[in-house]
Amino acid sequence: MDPVTHAMIGLGVSALSGQPLSPYNPLSCAAVLGAVAPDLDVITMLKGELAFIRNHRGASHSLVGFLLLSAAIAVIIHLDFGGNLWPYFLWALAGALSHGMLDFLNSYGTQLLWPFSKKRLTGNLLMFFDPLLFVFFLPVLFSYQAPQKAALWGFLGTAFYLFGRWKMRLKVECLLQKKYKLSPVKGRMAVMPAFKGMVNWDFFLEGPRENIVGTLNFLNRKISNCRRMDRKAFSPLIFKALQTAPGRLFCQFTSYYHITQWEEKGKHFVKLMDLRFKNQSDFFYRAMLIFDEQLLLEEAYFYRQNNLIPMDIG
Repeated sequence: MDPVTHAMIGLGVSALSGQPLSPYNPLSCAAVLGAVAPDLDVITMLKGELAFIRNHRGASHSLVGFLLLSAAIAVIIHLDFGGNLWPYFLWALAGALSHGMLDFLNSYGTQLLWPFSKKRLTGNLLMFFDPLLFVFFLPVLFSYQAPQKAALWGFLGTAFYLFGRWKMRLKVECLLQKKYKLSPVKGRMAVMPAFKGMVNWDFFLEGPRENIVGTLNFLNRKISNCRRMDRKAFSPLIFKALQTAPGRLFCQFTSYYHITQWEEKGKHFVKLMDLRFKNQSDFFYRAMLIFDEQLLLEEAYFYRQNNLIPMDIG
């Protein structure tokens, strides 16, 4: 979720205290800082874009990370405002948990259980930016002297909206099950908010012989950008590719991927595609591993949309 929406909902969290919203109110500061602090992992961009991809929504977006960030925020606010550390910690933690919940609800996922598990958990309900969430909490800004009621309405509206999104996704899943019931697709299915359009849902169907991806419009029930990709048995080269450092990183990044391989001019190529995010022409996240004639890994690249990022093959 975008930083502005996180900050707005952090204000909504602080408004539940019943105190006026103000930069001189330590509880407001604690909640808002808690709501935006997990995205401090953007600092990993200093080590390169691949380091950011590897670490984004990792430790700082985990339950352990929320506790540590909230404690640090509480100490900083205590040094500035004085008073009791405990309320500052609790309001900062409430803000951080709101951040974690929002990021969990979109398809990118968060490592909530780090360091015990690096698996990305996702609720697949929200897009990266959802204008309705911003609208729900906008009244809080205009009632800053007595914002509690506006905040309660904002959270109530958010709850009903999320429930509606959940019901919509269930309906889309039923439609897909009905449409593909005679197909060989009997494996995993994932339905996720599309990159564009609040009523559009991307889907991924995994079968024994093929993967199917596409976008379903909930209003007109039409499917667009549908692609069927042959799903062949893993070859020794693909198994080897998945055991390399770049292969392990990509599989940690997403559990929904498609793999192809081919040979060209004595080189062996293995391409991995993240099936969660796509536009009309290609998938946003891809990896390419290049092996020599002896099947030794020579080069590896990560593609983020049109950006080519070299990967460490060690």
